[in-house]
Amino acid sequence: MKNRGVMLVAALGLAMVLSGCKNDCDVSCGTYQECVSSDFNVERCTDTCNVRSEDSDFEAQAKECAGCIQDQETCSETVNRCWDDCLGVVLASRP
Repeated sequence: MKNRGVMLVAALGLAMVLSGCKNDCDVSCGTYQECVSSDFNVERCTDTCNVRSEDSDFEAQAKECAGCIQDQETCSETVNRCWDDCLGVVLASRP
């Protein structure tokens, strides 16, 4: 499981470097799929999250979630430490 988490962090980092910068919604939704629900629709979540990020409070919550995720090395750490910051973002971004 630890190797999977390390690979997740490495993949997210590489994607951010290659794309210039991955936005907070991409990080939040993509990590939820990777760590919690493999059949989660990341594209739909990201699109909805980006629209909802027009609200500054929601945008701040998405930024806090993404920041927490980026500080973790494994899915276990991410779920344990970022659940409170991220659950509202992901659930609000579900269609």
